[in-house]
Amino acid sequence: MSESGSERDEKCRELLVLGLAPALILGLILASWVLARWHVGPVYVNASLALTAVLLGGTLRFIAGFKDVSRGRITVNVFVTVALAATVATGEFRPAAIIILIMSVVGALESYTLDKTRRSIRDLLNLAPQTATVRRDGGEVTVAVADLLVGDRVVVRPGERIPVDGVVVAGAGSVNQAPITGESMPVEKAEGSAVFSGTLNESGRLEITTEKVGEGTTLARIVHLVQEAQATRAPIQNLADRFTTGFLPTVVALAVLAYFVTGDLKAAVSVLLVACPCAFAIATPTAVTAGVSNLARRAILVKGGAFLELGHKIDHLLVDKTGTFTFGRPKVMDIVGFSGHSPDDVLRLACVAEKYSEHPLARAVLAAGREKGLAVEEPERFASSAGLGVEATWKGDRIKVGRPSLFDDQESVRAAPIGRALALQTEQGHTAVLVALNDVLIGLVAIADEVRPDMPRAVRALKEMGVKRITMLTGDNPESAAAVARAIGVDDFLAELLPEQKQAFVKKCQSEGRVVGMIGDGVNDAPALALADVGIAMGAAGTDVAIETADVTLMNDDLSGVAEFMWMSAKVLRRIKLNIFFSMIYNIIGLSLSIVGLMTPIVAVIFQEAGCVTVVVSSTLLLWAKGRPAATHV
Repeated sequence: MSESGSERDEKCRELLVLGLAPALILGLILASWVLARWHVGPVYVNASLALTAVLLGGTLRFIAGFKDVSRGRITVNVFVTVALAATVATGEFRPAAIIILIMSVVGALESYTLDKTRRSIRDLLNLAPQTATVRRDGGEVTVAVADLLVGDRVVVRPGERIPVDGVVVAGAGSVNQAPITGESMPVEKAEGSAVFSGTLNESGRLEITTEKVGEGTTLARIVHLVQEAQATRAPIQNLADRFTTGFLPTVVALAVLAYFVTGDLKAAVSVLLVACPCAFAIATPTAVTAGVSNLARRAILVKGGAFLELGHKIDHLLVDKTGTFTFGRPKVMDIVGFSGHSPDDVLRLACVAEKYSEHPLARAVLAAGREKGLAVEEPERFASSAGLGVEATWKGDRIKVGRPSLFDDQESVRAAPIGRALALQTEQGHTAVLVALNDVLIGLVAIADEVRPDMPRAVRALKEMGVKRITMLTGDNPESAAAVARAIGVDDFLAELLPEQKQAFVKKCQSEGRVVGMIGDGVNDAPALALADVGIAMGAAGTDVAIETADVTLMNDDLSGVAEFMWMSAKVLRRIKLNIFFSMIYNIIGLSLSIVGLMTPIVAVIFQEAGCVTVVVSSTLLLWAKGRPAATHV
């Protein structure tokens, strides 16, 4: 997809703000210092350069500080505004400019590492096709989806995405609805079946009467759900801002005290400068940056410092089934032979019959044959019954493979032991296809979405990290959901959920005071990912929409990465608190010296920069932090 002009403009603005602004401020400070050091030109020239640096780098922060005050909030921006206003008022322009330079570098670092541009809405809209084939005036014409009307008859061929919500009026096929509903297995569609915009027609030709277009489709509703969730999610206040709330009034009082003790206005300014929260300001972003970098080496991408601060607090984890707990693709799980036929005989005959089929279940059968090294010969005749199964002739024998409804002798299908075998597979959440040779049932092939083998271990690791409850959410049927839940060991599950129902469950959990994490991989998970306190996407298997909407992405699809993320979150938060402790020590010493007049503004700036260096070194150590929850090694 080509980059739009607005995206290029945004990148240029970001480069300007993050890269050139700090460099320009530094240049102005150096020029001011050189002119003053060697007495070049009038004093007002070098002072003007320093003041320009203050205004260039500080205007937006000053505006933000005034806005915070008007909202009744005392933040780092308010503190910086007060300190710099007092510094500039006393003519100490270069110390003020140095403070601005530090804050600009911190802002650039935080923006580059933590800010994100979410493309989820655009990616969601791109999931729907832009054109559709419509039957009009006795023929088929291609029109823009925007021009479709309710009642139009849309034709969708194999491999095409369905452009509308509607009902099948002719044809039959197998539709992958996982992006919208989360169902793990393709759904057979025939006359009278409902279909959704954005789903994929994998086999068969469908003619659909349009019932909903544009904003009325299920896909459009998902878009709106994501927009609303991202707009309404509560902001997370920075830890440094919370500390500043009580610290600023104390420092102002100490500055006033220093003035009365020394009678020197510069002593009061030194108090404000030495207490200026540069170390506080970088306590969070430097630790978060190091934590984010550490996790990135583990293939865990975190999009925001707020989420890294919050991760260790997750107590209720919601996990999508298809593509998260499972691989999201059909696989042969069991083969049962009847009347003395071996599983290999059943599979070989099934492969022969399915060799020319394009159905997803047929691909699973053929893959199982290849794994066993079976030689699959060509059928002499092949016919497909859409939505039911296939029939083939091979060496004079007739082979049928399909759902129970394909077979004429329903009494044989229901009779023991075949009926019991079918019931057992259903209980296990498997889709069973029967195999018949010359109208005699000889076996069945059970197919299901395969559970990832490391899931029980990952669940144990999450429990050890403090997650109190793990709930599996899925749009799949209850039988499949129950089978997966038992295999993995989650606390509970909810099945047959639509995207808005998943999001509603997130909202319900949050209303009960829980910190909710949501793990998913599909478009249908995007609204819940957007609303959850921490949304986590499976990167390798996930859709672009889920990845862009989520706050954390597991690039290697290893769910134990969530436990590592929570571990690092707790470690980063402890390091932030340690950084704030270091900055407080420097502040206490600096304030004590400033109050009795032993610090000039320049010395005050140098002293508080020493605090910044200490904080940076402390945070940098997180880059090499090692450790994983014990259960991940089981």
